[in-house]
Amino acid sequence: MDKVKEQLAKLGTYFREVIGELSKVVWPTPARTAKLTGVVVGIVVLIMGYLFLLDLPLGMGLEKVVVR
Repeated sequence: MDKVKEQLAKLGTYFREVIGELSKVVWPTPARTAKLTGVVVGIVVLIMGYLFLLDLPLGMGLEKVVVR
């Protein structure tokens, strides 16, 4: 029984520390979150376009080699 109480005490300490650390977090505003989401989506679109332009000629060349 003492072992169970000890484990529950450790669990309680853990959750108190988690709550303490979460109170230190500086959460972004909705406007900043939207702005950064736009940046991420923009970068993903740029990389997607780059990979498409790189893959297009490589795919066409491979198709010519395989079809022959």
